[in-house]
Amino acid sequence: MTGDRVEGSVGRGPRFDLDHLPDTLEYVGEFGSELILFLPFVTWLARAGLLKDRRIVTYGGMRCFYEHLDCAGLIEKPGRRTYVPPHERPDWLPVRNEHDFDTRQASPRHMRPDLRPRFRAMNLHREIGSPARPLLIIHNKHNNEWGKGPVNHIPIDTLETIFRVLKSDFTIVYIRHGMGPAEGGFVEDHLGTVPGFDDHALLRRHPEVLGFDDLFAEHRAATGDDDLNRFKAMLLARCHRFISSQGGGAYQMSLFDGALFVVLHREGQEEHWEYFPGHFAFMARVPALLAVCRNDDDLIRAIPLFSGSFMADDRCLPAPGVAPILAALSPATIRQR
Repeated sequence: MTGDRVEGSVGRGPRFDLDHLPDTLEYVGEFGSELILFLPFVTWLARAGLLKDRRIVTYGGMRCFYEHLDCAGLIEKPGRRTYVPPHERPDWLPVRNEHDFDTRQASPRHMRPDLRPRFRAMNLHREIGSPARPLLIIHNKHNNEWGKGPVNHIPIDTLETIFRVLKSDFTIVYIRHGMGPAEGGFVEDHLGTVPGFDDHALLRRHPEVLGFDDLFAEHRAATGDDDLNRFKAMLLARCHRFISSQGGGAYQMSLFDGALFVVLHREGQEEHWEYFPGHFAFMARVPALLAVCRNDDDLIRAIPLFSGSFMADDRCLPAPGVAPILAALSPATIRQR
């Protein structure tokens, strides 16, 4: 399986040596890569009893992902994230490139972090959603990507259509980090938010749609817990229907098993390998039923996947009759579209 591999990529480093693992394991890099490469490795180390005398160093706001692991110490460092090319990542990582490994290359030193049961067991200030109007989470971004400005974002008019069609059947939670001041020790990736995207006005036009920032402020006031990542993970753990722009938010959603998941991907290395047959296809215990959209028209086309969707054995399935949509938006065909 070599034809679609990313040029110059590094998967499992040939110099990986468990006997020379450092006493302090520090992660440097982007949020999504941390969840896919670093968290599964240290989860495996903890299960093997190899963290008891080692410390984990990560970014502020990431404690909730590691606090259950038996390690010598957990340190949250200050400062913003930065992108680190795969060939510059530590040799002790068994897999150093999220863009270039699949089930046949997945390291035996990775253990899937089963996030849904752990975060679903944590108490929200109030339950959000109901059997009559289950949760649908939409994760957006409006950042300066690759020096081009916003690329993989869901624009206002497309969001307007999604909200209008689905808000009566679902409790929609809309997430875009950067809508307000950074809170809860959360460290964003290095891209930064680009001004000029008025989704605040959009939410005012659709009061049925819940803004993530408002929900977090309500939760913090009710509980005193100002951990944004923990609150977000608790929401994701209660949801089986996701729409996300390409990026770290999509990586995180892919770890929650049994989801019906639509990703908007205009550009990015994920199309080469990750959606199919890479980590989106195997990192969750029950991988998401995934549709990948190339543009806004594809995203509008995907809306019927959610209408009439239902739960079966803790997995979200679309209503009968949408097989042509799933086939058209299959992650296996993204490079041909």
